[in-house]
Amino acid sequence: MHISDGILSSEVVIVSSIIGLGFVLYSLKTIKNNNIAIISAMGAIFFIASFIHIPLGPTQIHLILLGVIGIILGSSVFLSILIALILQATLLGYGGLTSLGSNLLIMALPAFLIYLITKNGLLNFLSEKVKYFSIGFLAVFLSTIFLALILAFSKEEYLYASYMIIFANIPAMVIEGLITLFLINYLKKSIPTLLKEVNL
Repeated sequence: MHISDGILSSEVVIVSSIIGLGFVLYSLKTIKNNNIAIISAMGAIFFIASFIHIPLGPTQIHLILLGVIGIILGSSVFLSILIALILQATLLGYGGLTSLGSNLLIMALPAFLIYLITKNGLLNFLSEKVKYFSIGFLAVFLSTIFLALILAFSKEEYLYASYMIIFANIPAMVIEGLITLFLINYLKKSIPTLLKEVNL
């Protein structure tokens, strides 16, 4: 899911960086002192989840847990994911610094959208289990769509790769959906206050 340095056109790098900076400033504006610990914890979970690789044929997919992180953090997700992305780029070589804005949009914006969707009850027509599954599934689906769009806008030769990325990540969407289902059920029983804002 991470885009490395040198992949994107300079125009896409500049535009995505400006948009990403805007979301980070919004995140800083809405942050509350009592949320700093959970923001740090969710950033750590995002960072660690990338180490969990699941073999899938000739390739591997890794967890990102955007749905759970999004519904817990809300607008603070941009700050949390930004810190994790910087650490991943500098310590592990995942992604890059010039593509930081794009990677932030690919990862944090879907999580924030899932938060808005869940908070406004747009998934309430679904049964409880399907809703929890959908939170994880849709987060990865949106992330994949944003990745494909950014690549397609960057260079014309990436257009075919963009289509392939969407189909290649369908197993990741299903796995994230199932894991999110179990995580939300666990959080509802053990730490229900984390989910109070999204009425779960």
